[in-house]
Formats: sequence, C-alpha cells, structure tokens
Amino acid sequence: MARAGVSEVYSEADQLLETLLGVRFSRSQVFRVTRALGEALETQPVPTPALTLAPDEVVYASLDGSMIQTESGWKEVKLGRVFQARQLQAVGGQGRHRITRSVYSACLGTCHDFIPRFGASLAPFRQAGCALVFITDGAEWIRDYLQQQYPQATHILDYFHAYERLCEFAKLALPGESDRQLWLTEQQALLYAGQVDERLQHVEALTLFTKAARQARYTLRTYYRNNRQRMAYGEYRRRGLMIGSGPMEAAHRTVLQARMKRSGQHWSIAGARSMINLRVMLKSECWNQALQPLLQAA
Repeated sequence: MARAGVSEVYSEADQLLETLLGVRFSRSQVFRVTRALGEALETQPVPTPALTLAPDEVVYASLDGSMIQTESGWKEVKLGRVFQARQLQAVGGQGRHRITRSVYSACLGTCHDFIPRFGASLAPFRQAGCALVFITDGAEWIRDYLQQQYPQATHILDYFHAYERLCEFAKLALPGESDRQLWLTEQQALLYAGQVDERLQHVEALTLFTKAARQARYTLRTYYRNNRQRMAYGEYRRRGLMIGSGPMEAAHRTVLQARMKRSGQHWSIAGARSMINLRVMLKSECWNQALQPLLQAA
C-alpha cells in the first residue's frame, strides 16, 4: 500500500491498488499507512550495501537544495547523491550516460540535520581519498563541510554553475548581443581549460559604465577566487572526471519533484518528511531492506 502511495498521489494510488490487486482500499487508508511508515524511517539511515572499490575507481558525490511547497510556505529539502563510476552506463552518442544505481539522502531541515544522513551514505567510501569526487555549486556551508570532513577528496565546482555566473555578469557588462557572445565564447574556452586567473584578468580589463555591472564584477570575482582551487577543469577532464552536476539536477526531479511537486500540491511539514524518507529509500533501491524490519515489528 505504501509502495503505491509513494509513487502516486493518494487519490490515484487507491485506484492503482484496486486495478492490480482487485482489492478496494480508501485513499485515507493509503495515506495513513504511507505516512506511518515514512515517519518510522525518520531516524533510520538508508541501508548501505556492502560495496567495494576497484583500484583507482572513482566515487562521485553531490549535495544540493530543492524547494517544495508546504503549508508554512516554500521550504528547502537538502538532497545528496552518491554513486560509483562503475554505475555510469553509456547511452547513445555524444558522451551521454545514465546512472544505474545511486544512494540518496535527504532532509527537510537545516544543514546540521542533513549532514549526518549524507555522511552515512558516504560511510563505505571515507577512506577513498582522492578517488572520492565531490561536485557542488559552491555554497559556503557545503564547501566548508566537505573541506573539513574530506580534505583528501577531489573537490570540483560545477562547471555549469561557474559558466552561468559568467553569463549573468556579461549581460550587465556587455549589453550588445554580438559583442557579448563573442566575449563569452573566448571566456568559456578559458574556463573549460581551467585557466581561472587568465579569465579573471579579462573580466578586470572590461570598462564598466554602471554601478550594477561593477557590483556584478565584484560578486563574480569573489565567487571565482573563493573557488579557484576547485576549478581546474582541464586537469579534471584529463583525469576522465565529470565536471558538471547534471546527476544532482536529475536527482531533484526523480527523487523529490516527481512525487512532491505536482500541480496544486502543498505538504504539511510532517507529511513532507515522511514522504521524503520513503522516496529516498525507493530511489536508493533498498525499499524492502528498509521496510522489512518495520513490517516485522508491526
């Protein structure tokens, strides 16, 4: 019953169960069972399978926030994703991949509430050293936490966040479309090569005519300087590493938004936490492993 409730809105989950099982359940029954199991998982970490690392195998990890609507307004859900490089499977051409399995962690709460859950999902890989690769957006709390807890890991600022910041500055610095695109093409090549200092020199060389543009340059300069050590994109690519957080963006959609951000939805805080717990277990492919002890206790 909870499996249906975690995949479909409650008003459709009861119909799905009747179609599949030939048994009629009310939507309130589906809601109560789903809610109760999700609440029971609040203090239970995602079961982490026994994992081994091949020599030189990379483990990727990302963490980020996503917004859902609650009865108390929009709230941020912090989400983490961990997967081994062996889980990357080529799909079609142009270097596209799909990830066959990930371990997720999530929390509706503060970073202090979330960190223990994310840390638990990384527990099998704490000794991986530089084979552990974090790709994040440069948020200060994330940067500080990872540098303190995983100093030997490889820390990468998501390339697309870095380029997006550059585009935002260029809109204010170069109002002309053709001039802006020409400048951005050159700067993107420097950024992709990891030549951060050279790129900053080009930013400084621009003559700016508005206060907004000068403030944008200061903001961009600060962001790049704070993350300079995490922007060696040329080196990362030579090592065969990913440099973008596309898997993290996809995780927001598949783990959270597919069930919790449908038209007209808003959640109680308790209901949201319950559903988040269940979605994490489902998408980490440990549904039965997580719920079996609860069902036996019941």
